[in-house]
Amino acid sequence: MYGLEELGLKFSKVSSECEQYLSEKTPEVLSLTKSTVITKGAFYNLRPFEIERAGFKKGRKLNKLPASIKNTHVYYLDDAGRILLIDIYGQSENIINKEFCLYGKDFLERSHFTSAGDLRNISVSFFKDELLVKDLNWGMYGCSESDYIYSGTILEKITVHQKEHVDSAFSIFDVIFKYKNGELESITNLFPNGYHEQRFP
Repeated sequence: MYGLEELGLKFSKVSSECEQYLSEKTPEVLSLTKSTVITKGAFYNLRPFEIERAGFKKGRKLNKLPASIKNTHVYYLDDAGRILLIDIYGQSENIINKEFCLYGKDFLERSHFTSAGDLRNISVSFFKDELLVKDLNWGMYGCSESDYIYSGTILEKITVHQKEHVDSAFSIFDVIFKYKNGELESITNLFPNGYHEQRFP
């Protein structure tokens, strides 16, 4: 497990050679792809409840690309069912953001490129006994570190430290998960000043 500083260096390196990265990585991923899944809206959570944390409901599967292409996701999966690449459509078929997924021993690295071919952010998720325990993220404008806290295997809280690159200090908040009859009931961001922001439902 490494830290934000190393991730920042990696972001700088990939940013400086985006065109080369995309030209090499895209055909490599396509050669490993065994199936694709098309959805309207995000469908798979690669981190626990990340779709719900963003304030969305899970999307729905489609048989083909829809006429209204905006927010269509195309997932490229390998023979083990792991997501290698996500195409995320904007207003038209020419506007496609791409997110590449790289799997290692106990980690998942994700690199998100804008439709213009610029690197937007890199994140790394670290796992222990198949549970996500830490997230690092470095983007164009800021960075963050998130620690996942469980009761057994049930996610109870994420503590997030984040800052913009222009800031000297990190701000902190907690993401609180509540359940009812074993199902997710709510997700709330709780800030040190007592302010609550409900993210789900």
